[in-house]
Amino acid sequence: MTIRELVQKSSVYIVSQIGHSKTLSRKIMWLSILTTVIMICCYQIYAFFDQYFKYPVVVDLQIEGQDAVDFPAVTVCNLNRMKSEYEACLYDNSTASNCMYFEAGKDMGSFALPERRSIHACEIKFKGKHRKNTDAAIEFLQHYSNLELTKRELFGHQYSDMIKACLFNWMPCSFKLDPVLSFQYGNCFTFKAKAPYIQKPWKATSAGSRGALELILDVKPQEYVPISHTIGMKIVIHNPNDMPDPESDGVSIFPGYETHISLRQSVIRRLPAPYKDECISYTDNPLLQSQAQCMQDCLQEYNYKQCGCVEPSLPTKSNMRHCTVTNTTELCCLDAVINDLASYGADCKCPFPCLTTYYNERLTMAKWPSKAFFLKGVYNSTAEDIKAFRKTHVKVKIFFSTQERIEYVQKPVFLESEVFSHLGGELNLWLGLSIIVIFELIEALLYFIKGKSRVF
Repeated sequence: MTIRELVQKSSVYIVSQIGHSKTLSRKIMWLSILTTVIMICCYQIYAFFDQYFKYPVVVDLQIEGQDAVDFPAVTVCNLNRMKSEYEACLYDNSTASNCMYFEAGKDMGSFALPERRSIHACEIKFKGKHRKNTDAAIEFLQHYSNLELTKRELFGHQYSDMIKACLFNWMPCSFKLDPVLSFQYGNCFTFKAKAPYIQKPWKATSAGSRGALELILDVKPQEYVPISHTIGMKIVIHNPNDMPDPESDGVSIFPGYETHISLRQSVIRRLPAPYKDECISYTDNPLLQSQAQCMQDCLQEYNYKQCGCVEPSLPTKSNMRHCTVTNTTELCCLDAVINDLASYGADCKCPFPCLTTYYNERLTMAKWPSKAFFLKGVYNSTAEDIKAFRKTHVKVKIFFSTQERIEYVQKPVFLESEVFSHLGGELNLWLGLSIIVIFELIEALLYFIKGKSRVF
């Protein structure tokens, strides 16, 4: 069989026309057409694969109504990290039991800038703007950062000191959780919807304050240390599976007011690699609990590499030495690292979590308690008592304003099955090719291998 016969038998129309053409001019015309459509087809296929391997996504917006909403975790912190009566314990070498006035263990219950930088930055110190009152604050932070975690917990506000009343769906909260330690806020306490000893998670079965978590908190401003500039509580609303991050998240509430925090749940579901966000599940990683912690660890790695020590007011690994903030060389090195990372970026592999839950908090406040309620109601006290009570207590109600949940779901623009569909469509559109052509090419190849095909 000759090549001409193979070409004439081809199921591809343009190829068969080249074989059947009687004149050279017609052969050249059909060959030119074939070359043109092959070039166009290859360009279209290239353009498709160029987009496909960028792994684009579309965001699908879904609004879902729910009969009952899983209540989020609520973490409560005092804006004061430790009680003033134990401040002297920072500056001596005595044991916790010797310097404390109660039995040890009783009543146990993008980069975030470190707190130290806002008080004692290198550029402020060397430009002559250093204030005298910052010396005491820096000395406090230096000693507090060197304090053992168990002592930080013991010196901070305890559960029974802070939480005076707790109701959910008008029923008393029957449990308390161990404190979550924060460098800036000391002991924080988390009311968790999914605790191991609760058979069913808390659910808000109705919108509005009827399904609220209601807390009465004692701020205890008389126990504040001088480094605490504001009085109140920090409230962090977060997913029960996530660790709270009060340093960079949450809202502040103040004594003398009843604060309503209304929530509306929204969820973002991202796609893992190779898609753009390359999200990961931090809950599956025992070393990293959140993106914020990952960024802090990354910053501390940069600090240790450049300065030989780490920022004392940020979490760190036990084998890394804390910098001495009264040492100007180490202080300026820490600030230089942050400035460089802000200017040139950092190689921190801390992608977004694949599932992020937001609660879109909205706050309203009213003076609390009213004189009529306090003087003639359950408290039955005097006018002087209400002034003292308002200075020390705060009430907060946390509830869902709606039971609708908004979901933003990333979905791939192209599915894997679309590769073959698109490829087949382009080949069929421009060349009229089908799966049959593959067998024709195999047949022609076999003829050449066996030597049965001649040129003419």
